[in-house]
Amino acid sequence: MKRQTKVALCLLALLLLPCSTEMVFAQQSDNYRNRLRNAHVKVEETNLPIVFINVGGKTILRNDYIAAKMKIIHNGNGQKNHADTVAYPGQHIDYEGWIALKYRGNSSFDQSDKKPYSFRTLESNVLPDYGGQKKKVKILGMPKDNKWALIAPWCDETMFRDVLSFELARPWFDWVPRAQMCEVFLDGTYYGVFALSEMVSKGKNRLNLSEPGEVEGDLTGDYHVSIDHGYDPHFTSRYRPWQSLDGSRIAYDRQVIYEYADPDDDEFADLPSGTRTALHNEVNKMEESFMADDWNNPDGGYRQKIDVQSFIDYMLATEVSMNIDGYRLSTHLYKHGEKRSEAEGLDPRWKTTLWDFNLAWGNGNYYGGQDTDRWQYELNLHYQWDDFYVPFYWYRMLQDENYVDELKHRWQQYRQGNHSNGRLMQTVDSLATLLKSGGAAERNEMAWGIFKRDYIWPLYYYASSYDDAVNYMKGWIGKRLQFLDRHLLPPREVETEPIDIASGWNTDIVAESLPANNYTTAAVDGSQRTFYAEVLRGSGGLPTNRLITSGNENATYRLSPYDGLNALTLRQINQSGTIEFDFPVETTELFILATSGNGDANVRVQLHYADGTTADMGNYTIRDWSVRTDALQGNEAVTALGNVSRINNAYASDNHYCLFDFSIPVDDKPLQSVSFTSTNYAYASVMAVSALKPSSTDVQEIAVHSSALSQPAAIYNMGGMRINEMKRGINIVRMSDGTVRKIIKK
Repeated sequence: MKRQTKVALCLLALLLLPCSTEMVFAQQSDNYRNRLRNAHVKVEETNLPIVFINVGGKTILRNDYIAAKMKIIHNGNGQKNHADTVAYPGQHIDYEGWIALKYRGNSSFDQSDKKPYSFRTLESNVLPDYGGQKKKVKILGMPKDNKWALIAPWCDETMFRDVLSFELARPWFDWVPRAQMCEVFLDGTYYGVFALSEMVSKGKNRLNLSEPGEVEGDLTGDYHVSIDHGYDPHFTSRYRPWQSLDGSRIAYDRQVIYEYADPDDDEFADLPSGTRTALHNEVNKMEESFMADDWNNPDGGYRQKIDVQSFIDYMLATEVSMNIDGYRLSTHLYKHGEKRSEAEGLDPRWKTTLWDFNLAWGNGNYYGGQDTDRWQYELNLHYQWDDFYVPFYWYRMLQDENYVDELKHRWQQYRQGNHSNGRLMQTVDSLATLLKSGGAAERNEMAWGIFKRDYIWPLYYYASSYDDAVNYMKGWIGKRLQFLDRHLLPPREVETEPIDIASGWNTDIVAESLPANNYTTAAVDGSQRTFYAEVLRGSGGLPTNRLITSGNENATYRLSPYDGLNALTLRQINQSGTIEFDFPVETTELFILATSGNGDANVRVQLHYADGTTADMGNYTIRDWSVRTDALQGNEAVTALGNVSRINNAYASDNHYCLFDFSIPVDDKPLQSVSFTSTNYAYASVMAVSALKPSSTDVQEIAVHSSALSQPAAIYNMGGMRINEMKRGINIVRMSDGTVRKIIKK
């Protein structure tokens, strides 16, 4: 027997062996750039499906497929799966068979140690290029197809940003990919947590696209393109991207590039002549509709060429997550042919779907990816050196008042549905619990040491632990929702209640008498100036009743007495302080009244709940208190305040000093305290806290059986501590007949 034949048979035998964690082969470092911190991680049991890939030590390629064997163990949701298939025989095999395997991804490949894969399920070990047949199969409950991806979370420390984006979008789009979190072994070596996902492709259970063909002599077909990097082959838009919202500035040195998806470039040769040109024409007609004289005609114009609601859903999915690749990369557009649509009752207009959100949800450290208070669609205006621009038609649609009205209405629907604060946070928590409860997140960390690395491109926030990564994301999401609400929802009227502070004030920055140095302990800025009370001087003084209603958030605050400590002041970088409430507060939104001296202050905020958990809410900016009339931005809480010198009791020459406020989203559980940490050298002064009042529907009796003679027997605060009398806010009252009620005292 020839040596080559022996080697081939040995490799085939290895591929057909039962999967177990004892196999010794792994990819070589020059192929995989293997930087596993621990190549010996074991999986005794897990709640996630286990994916075994065996290539027998062969080199996996980036551009060409190789044959491999795959086995997936999945005993059902909520059941344990065991990696040792010898010790645990009889487990449910979700899929076992041959696949065509290669690496995939652009930056997700180049910048990651953990590589993503594409694979095709096959009838045999013969690749399609050599006459083999692809095989459509169901995997992990996802409908039959032969084209799949293994997304490899690397820079995403939560490991579920893609899956979160798909799940949130599912009720709104015609189709978005389904995905299942799993753990992967390659040639017996553990490579951590992946997401096994459908790919954006033409299959019957996906985009449902038919092959282009001739119908009654006319060339027609279904098409799918992606706006992306423009790797050859590709075609370019006839229209240059805009560098202004109104199109007055055009980036003549930039192009929008479309890549072929369905059909892809290799398929055109087997399709009717002119198919490629027909696809180009469909894109051209769509783009031309935005430049026609009647482009914004409600009954015509661009609305005849695109499904407006689908584009709105893409915009909202991109903006709520601040996906820095949005619009310009990994952006998929597809359509059904006119003849097929007419025959089957389909919509022939261009639609959108989603892909690639690993740099979203506050994850990227460039192009403002960490920001919560800007629009991703404005990228062309601010980052004009990039090669990949937002296509002009996204700006064009925003010139259409009807489109903007529909966008705002759709956001209202989102916020009443699965994008409400509560439901969105529940989705985040459920995904995090999925990865934590069976130990997958811990094993991934053992393998890769993500939270111990000094640099991972392009992280903005380096978490100290998995919980820290999830908390950062939740804090970022809360602020992002606030930004979108303020721009897309009608102006709101809030009803708030000041919170009494038990401890945390460390300075007195309000002079109620002179000399100011005797009646204060600190200044607001470096020139030793501080606020004064109205009783001392009416003009520019803080009110005698200490009540302030913000002109920005419309929240009501009660300042602490002026003759005692009345502020938390932070003067040094990394200096921290915690404001403890009199009793735990139930609210969905916390309002902070503050100011800064010596420039704008940056503070990091953490919320502490009565159940012992902490949420990192990220960084907030508190503006410098000196704001003259011509520099007012409209988001000041209080203007026209004065100050007095602690050195010589001299009042400011004019009253142009301000207080500012901002709000912080709160989880649906009692909040006990809030911490602030200064991240620069400005003087930050927090002066009051208020809470959004619970709506009447939030105050309900827990028990319904109580007699008229029943009397309160014991009163508890929301933290479970017994108190002598009911406090303002929510109280838990145990009645003499044993029933329990929730009672709010105003």
